Amino acid sequence: MTPPATSRTVTIIDDHQVISLGVRSALLDTGAAAEAIWLPAVDPARIPAGSVVVLDLRLNDGSSPHDNITALSGAGHPVVVYTSAENPCLVREAIAAGALTIVRKSAPLDELVEAVRAAADGESVPSPDWASALDADEDFVARHLTSTEAGVLTHYASGATSGVVAREMGLALSTVNTYVTRIRNKYRAAGRPVHSRVDLFRRAVEDGLLPCVCCCS
Repeated sequence: MTPPATSRTVTIIDDHQVISLGVRSALLDTGAAAEAIWLPAVDPARIPAGSVVVLDLRLNDGSSPHDNITALSGAGHPVVVYTSAENPCLVREAIAAGALTIVRKSAPLDELVEAVRAAADGESVPSPDWASALDADEDFVARHLTSTEAGVLTHYASGATSGVVAREMGLALSTVNTYVTRIRNKYRAAGRPVHSRVDLFRRAVEDGLLPCVCCCS
């Protein structure tokens, strides 16, 4: 039985119009939307009032996912993020900014349709598998790093030299270097190797020790 149609307009914001065509077709065919429009970037003036927004996290204009979602939510648009979800820190940032649901682009379209229907009512549709992946990232610090190791990682991954970390944390330089080596080994043992300071920065962002930035991957 086909679900009842809605008068809701859905705005699809994605760099790739071909993706929006498939999404638009699914939303209209199932009655999840009465109208579906496509935009290549966030443009509040072109988004109908009350429209549910299906938003890709990475847009070619370089805009911040957090800023986009905050602006859309603040304007009264429920936001469903539709993403390849390859970057856990960006997903966490989207949730913190107010996105109602995260849907992977690899998921069946009916999952996106369900998420849009729920968003129209101000509700979210949790994704157990992706939520578990995010929890696993956050749990790494609690399960594998001591509080001192977490502190060293935070400072060192932010760009501080071992000497600066030692002074700020009241540790010997040799102790800091030992901690850094130990942290690298723990990530390697967990199947998340780090070969450089940049890798350590990425791990610190992924695990919630440092704020997310769009350039991390």
